[in-house]
Amino acid sequence: MIVMSGCTDGDDTTAAEPAGSSASAPATPSAPSASPTPAGLDAATRTTCAAADKDITAALKEVASAEKIGPPAGHSAVSAQYSAGAATMYTHAFTGSDEVNAAVKDVATEMSDLADTWAKAPKKAPSKADLTAARDKLKTVCAAA
Repeated sequence: MIVMSGCTDGDDTTAAEPAGSSASAPATPSAPSASPTPAGLDAATRTTCAAADKDITAALKEVASAEKIGPPAGHSAVSAQYSAGAATMYTHAFTGSDEVNAAVKDVATEMSDLADTWAKAPKKAPSKADLTAARDKLKTVCAAA
């Protein structure tokens, strides 16, 4: 209790209240300023969202070109394009928004998973549903601005 009294800067009303309620009152104003990312992304994060979307589109265009090569060489080419796309996504995973970072990493992970699947020379093209879902999640998070 002596330590708490010293931390209150002489505010006796705060010291009389339980520690949980006095600590949460000052923390509440700082919490929204620390995590407004879903409600309004900063300019750098919005720029990153736009760049990530552009890079995803470019990667998928390269994948589509590689798919036209056909097996067996096409499998390696498609795998390489997904790997390149995933690597590019990781360059966008360092913003001020944890939600955007996680969504970008999800897209990169799905691209990596597809690269691994294509590297095993599947008999038929693997589903892109998880990649589509990850991309949609990224778009949703980025649209929260």
